[in-house]
Amino acid sequence: MKKMILLFFICLSSAMAFAQQTGSIRGIVTDRENGEVLIGVNVLVKGTYYGATTDGDGFYLISDVAPGDYTLEISYIGYKVVQKTSVQVVANESVTINVALESSPLALGQEVEVIGEKPLLDLEETSTVRNMTAEDIDKTIANDALQLVSQQVGVVEQDNEIHIRGGRTYEAQYLLDGISVQDPLSGTGYGLNISANAISEVEVITGGFKAEYGQATSGIVNVKTKTGGDKYEGYLSYKSDHLGMFKNESFSFNTDHYEFNFSGAEPISSKMLPWINVDIPGKMYFFLNVYTYLSDDYTRATATQLRSSIAPKISLFGSELTDETTFAPRQNNSWSALFKLTWKIAPKYTLTYSYNRSLSINQNTQSLQTNLEYVEPTPGFPYDFSKNLDNFNTFTHDNEQSSLTWQHTLNNKTFYELRLSRYYAQLRADWDGRHWSEYLQPVDVTRLPVTYFNPGNDPDKVRVIPGDGFYDYGNDFTWHDHYVDWFTLKGDITSVVNDIHTVKAGFEGAFKEMQLIDIADPYVEGGFGSSQDIYRVHPADGAFYIQDDIKFKGFYLDIGTRLDWWMPGAFVDRAVLGDNSSFTEGLQEQYLDETFSVFGNRFKARLMPRLGVSHPVSNNMMLYFNYGHFSKLPRPQFVYAKLGESRFKSSFQRFGNPTLDPETSVKYELGLRYKLTNDDVISVNAYYNDIFDYIQTVSVPQVRRGIDGITYINLDYARGRGMEIEYRTRFAKYFSGSFNGSYSIITTKSSSSDDGLLLAQNLLDEQPIKEVFARWDRPWQISANLSINVPKGDNPNMFGLKLPSDWQMNFRWFAQSGRRYTPVEFVQIRPNDGRPIYQSTTDQTEFFSQIGKHWKWADLSFTKYFGIAGMEYGLTLEVKNLFNDQNPTIINPVTGNAYEIGDDVPEGWNDPRYPDVFYPISSPFPSDPSRWRTPRNIRMGLFMKF
Repeated sequence: MKKMILLFFICLSSAMAFAQQTGSIRGIVTDRENGEVLIGVNVLVKGTYYGATTDGDGFYLISDVAPGDYTLEISYIGYKVVQKTSVQVVANESVTINVALESSPLALGQEVEVIGEKPLLDLEETSTVRNMTAEDIDKTIANDALQLVSQQVGVVEQDNEIHIRGGRTYEAQYLLDGISVQDPLSGTGYGLNISANAISEVEVITGGFKAEYGQATSGIVNVKTKTGGDKYEGYLSYKSDHLGMFKNESFSFNTDHYEFNFSGAEPISSKMLPWINVDIPGKMYFFLNVYTYLSDDYTRATATQLRSSIAPKISLFGSELTDETTFAPRQNNSWSALFKLTWKIAPKYTLTYSYNRSLSINQNTQSLQTNLEYVEPTPGFPYDFSKNLDNFNTFTHDNEQSSLTWQHTLNNKTFYELRLSRYYAQLRADWDGRHWSEYLQPVDVTRLPVTYFNPGNDPDKVRVIPGDGFYDYGNDFTWHDHYVDWFTLKGDITSVVNDIHTVKAGFEGAFKEMQLIDIADPYVEGGFGSSQDIYRVHPADGAFYIQDDIKFKGFYLDIGTRLDWWMPGAFVDRAVLGDNSSFTEGLQEQYLDETFSVFGNRFKARLMPRLGVSHPVSNNMMLYFNYGHFSKLPRPQFVYAKLGESRFKSSFQRFGNPTLDPETSVKYELGLRYKLTNDDVISVNAYYNDIFDYIQTVSVPQVRRGIDGITYINLDYARGRGMEIEYRTRFAKYFSGSFNGSYSIITTKSSSSDDGLLLAQNLLDEQPIKEVFARWDRPWQISANLSINVPKGDNPNMFGLKLPSDWQMNFRWFAQSGRRYTPVEFVQIRPNDGRPIYQSTTDQTEFFSQIGKHWKWADLSFTKYFGIAGMEYGLTLEVKNLFNDQNPTIINPVTGNAYEIGDDVPEGWNDPRYPDVFYPISSPFPSDPSRWRTPRNIRMGLFMKF
């Protein structure tokens, strides 16, 4: 913190050194249509205290402005807001900026017109917000929204999980056009996913966020989809890494991308109905996107054919067009579709319908994080089953959302929005579409040719090595199916009260049906495995909020409060308070004390304040601070597990706790933004997050009447603190780029909610009592981006060479610290074979104290555009991990790197130099191909725009 404050003063001193002489800005503001002068228009110099109001002649004068590059903001009720960038002020001179405003029927601030190049940074934000527009997205190598998010500062992607500023994967909120699309039962933290080419803007809020946002303790991801316009536009593309002679190369993973966009004026209302003299008021526009990603991935192990039992079934005239294999031709299959219809009934009325669907089919175990058994975080490749993938589970995640949005401008100061949405998500994990009763226990058997050994080096005794650690027959250890049917009603109203206050208020109600069937060890006799969760519940949650954005002479204050409410549902009320309840009287009293009754249902509620401040400390330099309380509902499994009737044979059962409170965080952030020029900006921030009421398992006597077991309580906490720096630039006409860096430390009582379970299973010697590093803590992160965009008709010279025109190249280099791991200690040399024995440390302070080899890679993309017959075409080349860097994802704690042949390994690993020879074999040799991150991948493609 001391270093950051010093940096503030250095920047401040540097800026003030140039502020000895001043200039001025003057001009006249008129109506664009009739040329009449406008009186009382606000003219502000963004990022400063400077400002003026036009007089009776429409004239304004802003004096004593320090030399520099500024952005003017001109606003007047009944007109579009105008931002004029690159206003150059020179000492002892006056610059004239005349502006003609365009009238608008919408409320002030709904429409903003930028004259000049768009600012690289919003100096007035009171929090850390990173926006990517469609133009920015075009400069990245990303297939979908999640890959775009993972490239932002402060975001860590690990084991198919997204962590924002140290939060657990489920603690972020994922919004699509303002509505949550987060599957609460999947455990991965996200649900519906869409193509990057269907996105108009991605907003990632990693600092404190306003009262309008909720159900998040780490960050907000808000994805806005594209909308059609008056002109018909289309896009068709294909990319592949196995074209022709490259099919068998190491950089080929048998990957194909297909994508199609089409948008424009809706033809029925604009063409067909007028032809028969039927006129519909206003105009309709549509946008359509269809995206497919198919790959066998770099692990090279594939099943003969994946089968999805819940994939969409399409038929035509009674004939089935698709079956359970149609959408799963490869090992990793992703599909998405978006259709958006916008009806601009009148300038003040807009109705939008949107339908989105995504489907993923694969054998990635991280698709599901079941609640019945502890699963060690891994990249998700089922290495133990890699010789038997035909009998392993297929994971199908189907997400579907339909929404209707109504926007109405009441007057030139006030507008409101109403959203009605239905989100449906289903995840099925099964083998070949079979019922769980058909599962067989997985076994590792001896294969031909048989391998012999002499036990104890006795030449008179011969034994057969009983397998190799891979499962040769049988099926997976889990059968799972869940669905969420989620209806949301959301309303917001925004009013510009006066030049100082803009008030926004709203409500949200979400009503859900959730069903889960989770069977552990389904092959165990009795019909329901060794353990199971089966429930169907109908919870509801929502919020009311109000916030005031205060703007006064360059000073900005966001203040608000949010009331979150939660109804666990009648299923919980009956289980806890019903006549046949198995809960003890103490738990029943606790449930009654911590909830309140509304219309016969029990509720919980929490009030959370939010505050953000931003103000100039010098010209084009803004200091900002934010503070707030934030909460996230507990995962449904923590609440509902085994509340109903259940049968189990396992000794270690986890019972849900309906008295759980939401997890809560208190966040602080202090930052500085400095606009050196319109083409150069820098931002620095420091943050501190306190997270309370983390959920943990504990062993409890009488968790139910007559039953001792393990349940969940609000016990743990975590802390995240760090600093981030970002520099963005545009230079030399064709170039733009950025540099980002961050340093953070994330500590917690535990990195898993399962410590109580591990303790009961003797997999943990003692539950941690001190803070340790979080499993996903990656202290430092650096990235650099460079884009070169040469427009049509330009032929720049480089080193005496004349380059072609109409092309674009993007380069990204990224590095971050390695994965954390718990160190091992050398114990002894095993007497019978000389193997060195390493065991995990039992010192709690050493949990995840070590950091493995750092990660680094570079991505490159190149696009050449050309036109034929009035249509635009393009050839693309994408190279991921350009230098083929090896980045370890599974750490050998002896070396701090991924396993390589000849390395010592810890106890419990099957060392090829000293192989396990007695049944059961502990595991296969540690040559899992997913122990390294994705190697170099080269894709080439062709697209067409019309």
